[in-house]
This record gives sequence, structure tokens and C-alpha cells, in this order.
Amino acid sequence: MKNLLNNTIACAIVMTTCFNCSYETIENEPLEESLLIIAEAQAECVEQDPQARITNNGTITISLQIASIDGTILHNIGNIAPGDASGFLTFAPDDIIFNVSKNTTGVSDEKVSYTMGQCMSFDMELGADNALVPSSPEDL
Repeated sequence: MKNLLNNTIACAIVMTTCFNCSYETIENEPLEESLLIIAEAQAECVEQDPQARITNNGTITISLQIASIDGTILHNIGNIAPGDASGFLTFAPDDIIFNVSKNTTGVSDEKVSYTMGQCMSFDMELGADNALVPSSPEDL
């Protein structure tokens, strides 16, 4: 009988600690918000055609020609004055050649080529020295 009373008291103590426990949720809000932002960013671009533009920060007027690797002209924008920028031009995904014509004696034209896939953007810039600033396409 003495052991039964001791066991009952021990069991009562264990039971009270079990019932008095509370739980707190782990704060997942920052993680959930990060995942939501990533999901929204990925949802924004679904099979969107690639795009490109050029900003003329040089001292001469330029032209931009966008062509596919087989020579098909996709866009031809002329007379982009210093301080101006073209709008974003969209085209089908492919190997693309970007030709910046300067039409000024002593200043050479420049060509760059990139494989442009869906959801890509290429923001080119002509620098103050009338040369293309090194850059590459980015994912949207």
C-alpha cells in the first residue's frame, strides 16, 4: 500500500506537468514572406518573350538594330539622340545580335550577341565615351 501511494503521487506530478505545458508556434512569418516574394517574382514572368533596350549616354546619335542569328531583322530603331533611351523591344527567344550603329567618322559600330531565352531582359547603355558599357542579359 505504501508503494501504491508513492506511485500515485509520482504519477500525479508527471500528469500535472504534462497538462500544464503550453506550446508556442515557431515564427515562420519571415520565411513565409520570403517564399511568397519568390513565388510572386516567378509568377510575374511566365513564358514572356525576351526584351531589350538601349540608353544613349554618349555624345553622338546612334541606331540600334536587333537581328536573329540568321540575319532576320527584328527591330531597327534609328536616331537615338544623346540622353534618350529606346523603349523595351520584345522578340522571340533565339540567338540574337544587337548592332549599335554610330554613323560618325572615327567611331566604330559595335555588335554583341547573346542567346536570349524567355523571361530575359537586356538593358544596354552607351557610355560617355561613345562605347557600349559592358553588360549582359538578366532574368526577369
